[in-house]
Amino acid sequence: MSNSNDRRVRKTKALIRRSLTELLREKELSDISVSELTKLSDISRGTFYLHYNNVFDLFEQTENELVEDVGSIVLRHRGDEKWLSEPALLDLFRYVASNADIFAVLLHVKETEFFPKLTLQLKPKSTEDWRALLPGTEEAMFEYCYAFIANGCAALTRKWFDMGMRERPEVIAAFTRGLIDNLLDVVTRGSRSKPPKAQ
Repeated sequence: MSNSNDRRVRKTKALIRRSLTELLREKELSDISVSELTKLSDISRGTFYLHYNNVFDLFEQTENELVEDVGSIVLRHRGDEKWLSEPALLDLFRYVASNADIFAVLLHVKETEFFPKLTLQLKPKSTEDWRALLPGTEEAMFEYCYAFIANGCAALTRKWFDMGMRERPEVIAAFTRGLIDNLLDVVTRGSRSKPPKAQ
């Protein structure tokens, strides 16, 4: 019985989120009402309020679940030779492509906190994690490199959507990994070329 209820809840939430996505193509988040959502979803207001406090709560929960999904993809690849390896990036961009409708509107909602939340969640938590992400990089440069990578990936993803996602996820993943490798090469080459400190 509980499985049946769980499936019903998932189906209802998916329906509400599809309606939110559809409405966000036409108007700002602040202009969407619960009445519009329930009418488009063909559910009662009571059903909506069983799951969400208001439209902003619906948006935030949707955003948080996407952040968690992306974070879980990265965690699955923690054993890869490189943090944010090409296979990891490929899984990420495939996930984004398979959820293109919600990402397309989410990335252009002015209230979105998706990338700041994701950046915080994926940020290395230990020196070991930092070195896995940025091998050969001086600790003093860790934060700068991460900021560059995180914001660069965010901008690249937005541009991919703006350009109509013409390139396949495989192409974007390889391109992104190439940019990260180039950055690391420049940073590590720069640190190696520094003159030794005077004694």
